Amino acid sequence: MMLRAAAVIVALLIAALPARADQLVTDLSEHQIAIRSNFTGTEILLFGAVEAARPGSRALNRDIVVVVQGPSRPMTVRRKEQMAAIWVNHDSVTYPSVPGYYAIASTRPLEVTADAETLKALRIGIENIDPGTPTARAIDGTLQILPPDEERAFWKALIRNKRREGLYINVPGGVTFLGQTLFRATVDIPANVPVGLYTAKVYLLQNGEIIDTISSPLYIDKRGVERFLYRMAHEDSLLYGLIAVFVAAFAGWLASAVMSRR
Repeated sequence: MMLRAAAVIVALLIAALPARADQLVTDLSEHQIAIRSNFTGTEILLFGAVEAARPGSRALNRDIVVVVQGPSRPMTVRRKEQMAAIWVNHDSVTYPSVPGYYAIASTRPLEVTADAETLKALRIGIENIDPGTPTARAIDGTLQILPPDEERAFWKALIRNKRREGLYINVPGGVTFLGQTLFRATVDIPANVPVGLYTAKVYLLQNGEIIDTISSPLYIDKRGVERFLYRMAHEDSLLYGLIAVFVAAFAGWLASAVMSRR
């Protein structure tokens, strides 16, 4: 009787435990990308699997969303106005934390994977990026308070520019399942991608709710002479400028010397 009672208590305790949700296992084809002078862009492969809470259960109503972004830096958007047939800079808005690159791929279009409130709360989607509190200035540099609709127009212009440069990418259907659990996604890295630390984040959704998330680091950096020049330009701009002037002067002298001998 005691053994039977103990077994019943254990069964009740197990039944009372919360059911384990499905979990993600992911990785990247490479965690570091080197940029050299001949770099024309590349692509990374993100692959993974869904570990089902109940082995053998079918993957019903599951969605995978992959977001690769970084690095975030302040960015200024300027509005141009035509004055006497000349386009000049007018008002400007500065956002303190704008991802230099943002790529998102999903099994289905975002609007059918989750509701708009969920996507906005989790900052999933190009339109849901949080760039921080913007600062608006007039042409003379004085601070301004812009109406929300007008400030939103600046933000949309920034997104359009990033899309045009190939730095903001949205690929519905870019994640494909290989069977019931395995999945993969390919993300394009353009040649003009900024260097720095990136994050590849994978979301597992079921019936419009987030079940699990997992992140992987990705580092993009310059190599060789390109790295030396890049760091000099950003860390010692005076020396970089002097070297650039010297190289330009030497190239001009060499060209004139060659031409004078002809």
